[in-house]
Amino acid sequence: MENVKRIDSTDRNVSKYVFDFENAIAEAVLYRYEEYATRTVVCCSTQSGCPVGCRFCGAGDAFVRSLTADEIVAQPEHLFRDRAIDANAVQRMQIMFMSMGDPMLNYKNLAVAITRLSVMYPRAALLISTSGPRVDYAPLRLLSKMIPTIGLQFSVHESTDAARDALIPFEQKLPLIGIASEGERWYRATGRRPFF
Repeated sequence: MENVKRIDSTDRNVSKYVFDFENAIAEAVLYRYEEYATRTVVCCSTQSGCPVGCRFCGAGDAFVRSLTADEIVAQPEHLFRDRAIDANAVQRMQIMFMSMGDPMLNYKNLAVAITRLSVMYPRAALLISTSGPRVDYAPLRLLSKMIPTIGLQFSVHESTDAARDALIPFEQKLPLIGIASEGERWYRATGRRPFF
């Protein structure tokens, strides 16, 4: 893939990739634990920039657009190809949607990408990390029932709504009780515990 820049850590266990998609920049990160065949983790972007605007995150300084399903899928594909990783040989693989953007604010394209990735990498855990925007979570519950490798994580960052409001100024987010309720619904639908 053209227009991708790789930045390696000094120990080469972490590589950051910057993708220059059409009118949008996105980041993905590749983590190696011991060796890629033992454990490989990919963190993908679902948006270029982020509309949530968390005070601690540089991606929230500007929102450009949501990524297409093809652009989401292209990230792990490129990372595995760049490092010659045989996905079938990896003992523990995780593809996490948590780099730039909130995946639940681009659910339509995320769902298509996850469906494709679940076929391409059937042994990979497909983990969605969200700040809990006010959206309809029913489609995610349905998809998660169909694809048992999907995991859900709510990034709450603070233990009270007031502290969370100061850190995450996005007005269309669920309160903590709403996040707990969505987590319970997801657990009842899938039998899998969400993370908080």
